[in-house]
Amino acid sequence: MINEATAPMTGGDYFRNLAAHLASTLKVRKALITECLDYPENHVRTLAFWEGDEFSEDISFDLDGTPCQHVIDDGEFCFHPEHMNERFPEWSSHEGGVESFIGIPVFAPSDGRLVGHIAVYDPRPMDRNRVVESMFRIIAARAGGEIERLQAEKALRDSESRARQHLSQLAHVSRLNAMSELTSSLTHEINQPLTAVLNYCRTSVKLLDREEIDKDNLRDGLQAAVASAERVSSVVKKLRQYVRRGEIRYRPVPADQLIDECRVLLDTEAHHHQVDLKLDVEEYLPTVRVDSVLIQQVILNLVKNGIDAINDSDHSVRELQISISTGPDNELLVEIRDSGSGVADELRKRLFEPFESNRKDGMGIGLALCKSIIDNHDGRLWLESTGNDGSVFRFSLPAIEPGAT
Repeated sequence: MINEATAPMTGGDYFRNLAAHLASTLKVRKALITECLDYPENHVRTLAFWEGDEFSEDISFDLDGTPCQHVIDDGEFCFHPEHMNERFPEWSSHEGGVESFIGIPVFAPSDGRLVGHIAVYDPRPMDRNRVVESMFRIIAARAGGEIERLQAEKALRDSESRARQHLSQLAHVSRLNAMSELTSSLTHEINQPLTAVLNYCRTSVKLLDREEIDKDNLRDGLQAAVASAERVSSVVKKLRQYVRRGEIRYRPVPADQLIDECRVLLDTEAHHHQVDLKLDVEEYLPTVRVDSVLIQQVILNLVKNGIDAINDSDHSVRELQISISTGPDNELLVEIRDSGSGVADELRKRLFEPFESNRKDGMGIGLALCKSIIDNHDGRLWLESTGNDGSVFRFSLPAIEPGAT
């Protein structure tokens, strides 16, 4: 029975198998395995609950007034072959009449902390000769190991969830900081087409006031106004997408779409600083599973860093190149090359650490955040080369098969 009940199963399958075997072997009506809850205190949650001839839905319940409380509080094996309706009349009545009860606490093997308990009970007296305490202790030890494993998995998931949330918050703050620096260039980028819209509309109104309306000129003016308005709409749309805050959302994205979606902001930033932005994109690129807003955050941060390096140098060539290609292992490879004065020697080893910056007025969180984002996408970010003629940063992202989700 021990061999069958502790077969190589894990998780919910193991606990259900164990409860069913205990009930069948001991010929009892109910068997349950629980996990202790941190909050609320004195509560447990069933991991498996066999009732009659089937499993009941898992529940959490208060231990007060139940024999389970004594098992948990005393931390000892407990066997009452009869008279449970006299010891716990209210609980016995609530459970449909209980005469016999067995319970044993479950401890974590690694540190001995109490993690749950096992209980079986029945409306009939239980045969003393059929209950072997050592059997229950062996089963409880196996259950303790499985509960501890599940708790470790949950702790890891919770930790990863908090890390993703923290990353999302950092990215949001970084985007807001970046937007404060983009304000002047965005103002120009929006005001220019808005002024054009206003001028085209005024001219169109004047054309309407003429006795003979030149429809071709009127149409040209209105089409130009529409084009300028669409330009403003595009800038605002990309801006809203860039500063939005939310959870990390991974989805399959064609690589060329990543650069297309942030092209407006890249062009705006380069134009404002009078930097010649060159884009080299391969025709056939892999699909990647990413949060596109966060990857665009990385691209824009690296581009801004490159522009800052150009502004801090005295080079006559003011050029920044973005190259997107397929790497040797079929991964997506993004390269940002600037014509600045390079990264200081003493900073290279600490470049991706928080609060390390190549600029006097830099906060030093941009590259650290970029690396965190790329790491969370199972990619890699590094400084490929640097010198007096500029720096080259690269990052890679693993490709996914077409049609994968």
